[in-house]
Amino acid sequence: MGFFNWQQVALQSFRPGIRSYAVLGEKAILAVMEIAPGFEDPGHAHPGEQCGLVLEGEVEMEVAGEGKRLGAGDGYFIPAQAHHRFRVGQAPVKVLDATVKA
Repeated sequence: MGFFNWQQVALQSFRPGIRSYAVLGEKAILAVMEIAPGFEDPGHAHPGEQCGLVLEGEVEMEVAGEGKRLGAGDGYFIPAQAHHRFRVGQAPVKVLDATVKA
């Protein structure tokens, strides 16, 4: 798939509390994720790099022990194998997220 239109990508349940529009390649994933209010990811790490941009709302994120509250227009970069976690407040969050598979 060389080109796509987000309006034609199906909204899917990624896991409870997260829905996403995702385009999957052999080595990369590009997704717009809609994350429910109050959702908390206790933390994880993976072999590929990940980065993203908050499109709407606010999220508290921690990457490799460094924490920050991110709002619309703020971005993040997660190095490979870095432990990261996040928590959404009382309003939903929309994030553009890219992951490189290792």
